[in-house]
Amino acid sequence: MDNSTVLLENEGPLNSPGFMAYSLLLAVVTIVASIVTGFTILALLMATSIPRPVRLFLINLLFAGLVVAVALMFMLGSATVLINSSSNDPRPRYLCRVYLWAFGSGVVARLWNLAAFSLSILAIVRFGKKTISMWCAAVTILVLWLAPMFITLYILLPYIYEAQFVHGVACFPDNNRTIIVQARYTFLATWTIFGGLMPLTVSIIVPIVCLCYVARNIVTEGAQYRKGMAKFSLFLVVGGSINFAGQIIPGLVALNAAAPGVYLSYGCAVISLLPTPIIIMVFLKPVREEAKKILTCGQLSTRAKELKSGTGTSCDATGSVSLEKV
Repeated sequence: MDNSTVLLENEGPLNSPGFMAYSLLLAVVTIVASIVTGFTILALLMATSIPRPVRLFLINLLFAGLVVAVALMFMLGSATVLINSSSNDPRPRYLCRVYLWAFGSGVVARLWNLAAFSLSILAIVRFGKKTISMWCAAVTILVLWLAPMFITLYILLPYIYEAQFVHGVACFPDNNRTIIVQARYTFLATWTIFGGLMPLTVSIIVPIVCLCYVARNIVTEGAQYRKGMAKFSLFLVVGGSINFAGQIIPGLVALNAAAPGVYLSYGCAVISLLPTPIIIMVFLKPVREEAKKILTCGQLSTRAKELKSGTGTSCDATGSVSLEKV
C-alpha cells in the first residue's frame, strides 16, 4: 500500500473535529453510565432481602454492561487519538479486532444473563425462592460468560473477519477485506441467532409465562412478590431490546453509508448502557433503599450500630416486606 492510498483511506467526514467532539461526548456518557452501573452493583450487593441467585444474575448482567463500556472507551479513545495523529501513522487493526471481540462478547453476555435472570424468576415463581442453589448459580454464570466469548471468537480469526478504522479513526468491521465471506456470514448468523434472537426471545416469553401462571393459579405465599419479579424481568427486556437493536440497525445502515453507520452504531451502543441500571433502581425498592443508605452516610452508621447491638434482624424483615411491594 503506497502513501497516496493511506492518505485516501484516512480522509473523510469522520477524521474531523466534529467526530472527535462526538467521541468525547459519548466517552463522558459512557463514564456516567459506568458509574451508575457500579453504584447499582454496590446497592444490589447490600440488598440482602432479594434472593441471592437473583442478585447474582442481576450483578452479572450489570458487569457485562461494564465490559461493553470498557470496550467502548477504548474505541472512543482510539478515535480521539487517531484524529490528532498523522495520517501516515499505522492503524492498529488487530487492537480494533480485540476491541470488537470484547464488545461483542459483552453484548451477548448481557442478553444471555437477561435470559438467565428470566428463567430464575420462572423457577422462583413455580417452586419458591430457595429453588436455585449457589453452586447451580455459579456454574450457570460460568457458562453465561464462556458461551458468549466462544460465540464471538470468530472476530479474532484472520480471513474470516476483518476490522478497519473508517476514515483512519473509527474502529469498525470491514466487509470489503474479508477473504472467506461465506464463513463470515455463517458465523455472523450464528452470533445473531444464538447470541441475540434466542436469549431475547426467552427474555420476553418467560416473564409472560410467569405472569400467566400467577394469574391462573391461586398462590398464597409471596404472590405479590412473584408477580412483581415477573413484571420486573419483563421491563428489563426493554434494555435488552435497545442493546440488540443498537447492534443490528446501525450495521445495516453501515452497509450503504459508512459515516452515518458509525455515528449511529457508537451512539446506540453508548445509550444501551443506561436502561438496565436505571430500570433496576426504579423497580426494585430494596435496591433504592440501599442506594439511599450509601448516599447518606449517617444511615449507614446507624445500621452498623444496630447490627452490632444485635437488632439488625428487623432491618432484614423490613427489606423483605419492601420487596413484596415491588
